[in-house]
Amino acid sequence: MKPRHLPLTTLASLTISLSLATGTPAQMNHDDMAPTSTGQFQRIEQPLWSKVAVTGAGLGLIGLELWWFLLSKPKSRQATTTGGVQEVTVTVDGGYDPNHIVVQAGQPVRLNFYRKDPSSCLEEVRFPDFRIAQGLPVNQTTAIEFTPTQPGRYEFACGMNMFRGTVEVVAEDGELSPAVATAKAEPIDHQPHHSVEPATDPVLVPEVAEATLTPEGMQTASVTVTKGYQPNRIVVESGRPVRLDFRRETHSGCYAQLLIPDFGIAVDLPEGETVSVEFTPTAPGEYQFMCGMKMNFGTIEVRPGAGSVNGKTTAHAAA
Repeated sequence: MKPRHLPLTTLASLTISLSLATGTPAQMNHDDMAPTSTGQFQRIEQPLWSKVAVTGAGLGLIGLELWWFLLSKPKSRQATTTGGVQEVTVTVDGGYDPNHIVVQAGQPVRLNFYRKDPSSCLEEVRFPDFRIAQGLPVNQTTAIEFTPTQPGRYEFACGMNMFRGTVEVVAEDGELSPAVATAKAEPIDHQPHHSVEPATDPVLVPEVAEATLTPEGMQTASVTVTKGYQPNRIVVESGRPVRLDFRRETHSGCYAQLLIPDFGIAVDLPEGETVSVEFTPTAPGEYQFMCGMKMNFGTIEVRPGAGSVNGKTTAHAAA
């Protein structure tokens, strides 16, 4: 659990309360002063009950904030196994309940997110370590599935990164290995439980498309951007120019930019528009494209072609 820092309101409340308790005014106000017969002002002493009330309220606020930031514990739940799948239902309402989920490594996991809160901040949940970003429709249950392969603690968060939770993956013996920092998701090849309507996750279900060769010798392919990239794996040949047409059909700000680092490409993707990027891969290999927040990924598979360089698959591509 990450340490929580005291907010400025706590420090301000502490200062005011201590000032009132010691009889030292935090700030002199004109209402606390009255003119004398000589035309000068003198301080009017506040009644004792007023000081006690204000001090008590300040101390109560401090105590509440200390409890919230230092002593409150996350709501934890151990996943239950049904049909070989570890399953937990998470209610999305002003946060995640539970927000700490314990599962075992090496076994499929299904998290059923039931969203009650209409806040736009909670319309999407993200698992960066598993490369999952999934929309959560209001008043519906959305299933997210993955298989953690190594013990560790992995965060999930809303689209604005304001509400967070943790999936704690323990080894089969029940012990957590804190040295592990990253795990990769593995697809599971069975159908979700019939009581939950599954959400299609393009990260876990790769869609492959081979580029089409135009009469001019250009390899072309179209990609739809909506809760992922469809298709998210594109096959081309080296030595020939490539044009990829990306059409963004989601309002999620995560997809507002497209990055293809190996080809030096970084372009904006306006919602509802199609943007084309062109490059020529010179060597076979696999090259990633991703959203601007590096949360959602796709792959460009470059196979040997007319311009391959000694058939190597590890060389970098040139723009």
